[in-house]
Amino acid sequence: MLVERSFKAGEATLNYAEGPDSGPPMVLTHGLTDRWQYYLPIMPFLTMRWHVYALDFRGHGESSRTPPYRYLDHINDTISFIKGNFKEPVVIFGSSMGGMVALMVAARRPDLVRAVVFGDSSIKTDRTRQVMIDFHSYWYGWRRLAGFKGPFSELVKLVSEMPVSVPGQGKKTYGEGLDPIPLMNKANYLRHLDPEVLRDWAVGDTDADAFRRVTTGYEDKLLREIRCPVLLVQGNPKKGGIFTDEAVEFAKANIRESYHVYIPEYDHNLGLYSWDTGKLLQAVNVFLESLR
Repeated sequence: MLVERSFKAGEATLNYAEGPDSGPPMVLTHGLTDRWQYYLPIMPFLTMRWHVYALDFRGHGESSRTPPYRYLDHINDTISFIKGNFKEPVVIFGSSMGGMVALMVAARRPDLVRAVVFGDSSIKTDRTRQVMIDFHSYWYGWRRLAGFKGPFSELVKLVSEMPVSVPGQGKKTYGEGLDPIPLMNKANYLRHLDPEVLRDWAVGDTDADAFRRVTTGYEDKLLREIRCPVLLVQGNPKKGGIFTDEAVEFAKANIRESYHVYIPEYDHNLGLYSWDTGKLLQAVNVFLESLR
């Protein structure tokens, strides 16, 4: 029931999946290194009541390899997609980087956005810089594996053996403690990723200019311009969530209509990597039904 299509957004061509026309429009925006399939665990549910469109950001999935890959470019691409496809405001459900993009779209073009679901992310650029620093081994390692052209089984092995070093995480390789399924999942995303997406991320821990390039277009102060309701979904920082309690308070102080839910069972990916989505669906469904 999902059909993949393409949309020309300026110099970039965006790939997206469209569900059946079951209600008002909803746009899904994924995180860094992912693609629209990130939302597959919850799309059957969402498509029951909404007309769902799930994007691949430029450089990700089947979208064109069209640098630069700044927040600004993803924000402008999403605005172009909404303007080019809909005659009414949309709901945007964004996770990780896609959540930050969703907030900026709502802030810059409040006329285009009916509501936002914001999934565990950095919301403040100083926190984004800290994520660049703490997870440097991930950005560096994933850049080396992105766009891999060899056998899939070899890529899965390389993902598993990728050296990592994250404060407080305690493991030495990405695959430590994981069975083959999440490793296959990550390998699937990486082989459909332009390595240039991670060029600045891989050096942003020490290169302030690289950090500024990546975050161009995201402005904390613009959160006050958001006019629509926002559901803030927070994962557990002890399990890898990056939406800290301090950031939650900042969001609540700056977004005029926000609703915060903390789901301690979840890490940064809110159960979408593990397909354990019951708590997420409960929170999102109640929020979405309030809009009908």
